[in-house]
Amino acid sequence: MNSSLQKYHFFILFLLTFSLTSAQIIEEEIAKKSCECIQTKVSPEGRISNSEKQKCISKSGDEVLKSKDPQEVKRLTKNMEEVVERLKTIYKLVEKCLPQTDSN
Repeated sequence: MNSSLQKYHFFILFLLTFSLTSAQIIEEEIAKKSCECIQTKVSPEGRISNSEKQKCISKSGDEVLKSKDPQEVKRLTKNMEEVVERLKTIYKLVEKCLPQTDSN
């Protein structure tokens, strides 16, 4: 009985780990595509408007989600609080690829 309980706990832990890893990979994939888009939109002066940045992130999110299994997308988007947290993660990752600007 103890051995089956350990196997069950291991299985649950595996599922949770896989689920979290999968979600994080999607966030990283969206951020990577967003950064690639942003690099094509940066002006010669090294600037990008907030609206262009938003368009890149939205477009990248759409492309990545459309490339995934519909059941996975449904699972990832069914809880609004989790979606908001994923978006925060994506924006933090995207900030790293934004052009540096003077703070004057």
